Amino acid sequence: MNRRRLIAWIATAVTSMMLVIGSQFINLSPANSTTTLRVFAAVSLTNALNDIKTQYQSANPSVNVVYTFGASGTLLSQIQAGAAADIFISAATDQIDVLQNATPSKLVAGSRKNIVKNRLVLIAPTTPPVSAGSAALTSFNGLTNANITGIAIGDYTGTPPVVPAGNYAKQVLTSRGIFTTVSPKTYLASNVRNVLTAVENKTLVVGGVSKTIDAGAVYKTDAAISTKVRVVETALTTESDPIVYPLGILANTTVLSTAQSFSTYLSGTTAQNIFKNTYGFILP
Repeated sequence: MNRRRLIAWIATAVTSMMLVIGSQFINLSPANSTTTLRVFAAVSLTNALNDIKTQYQSANPSVNVVYTFGASGTLLSQIQAGAAADIFISAATDQIDVLQNATPSKLVAGSRKNIVKNRLVLIAPTTPPVSAGSAALTSFNGLTNANITGIAIGDYTGTPPVVPAGNYAKQVLTSRGIFTTVSPKTYLASNVRNVLTAVENKTLVVGGVSKTIDAGAVYKTDAAISTKVRVVETALTTESDPIVYPLGILANTTVLSTAQSFSTYLSGTTAQNIFKNTYGFILP
């Protein structure tokens, strides 16, 4: 009899312990769950968005923001090919127009908005040795000089263009009436940060051949993060399409509320201060 009671007591104790452990797992699981938010963004936003991610995740520890940075046209192609993305931030309106105007629209209705603006600048290298052409360059118009032998800009080909910064640069050069003249010595880079690197290093590999680079066109915010280039001239806003960064939430997102939360955060005080005060973007 005593033995049966002992066995019953042990069985009851084990069952109670399992229930306690199980309830702890049940209670802890929601608190430990993480939502992944996939953001495809123009590469010129890299530094600012990484800083913003730190702040956002600190305030929202259950969200893991995963970025894919690249040329806006390249990102658009990846999204069209089925890449998993919740938010797309382009460096021009053309790329996001494609998604919005699709039938049916590939953006969540009402989710599109501009988060920041930028300016296009001509840059030249500053680290020795600097070519005579680079050293003497004072304006976009100076790119026509014979001592400027290589100009790096983003790949403006395609519809919409692969690299918005390259398309803006083409528009500026066309507005100045010098695009046809400088086109033969213009070399295309796969994104605007590669243009910056090409000017810093004074070289760009094109088709397996290294080309000497004397100058390039990037965004003002790209030039600001480098200690190896100088701003030669800032293009007028009337010389190209407005340089804006539109955001849209993809219609096939499975984390809509999180995407809306992050979108709202990007327009809030903390993020906008980082964009403007830390990196020099212009508020919309």
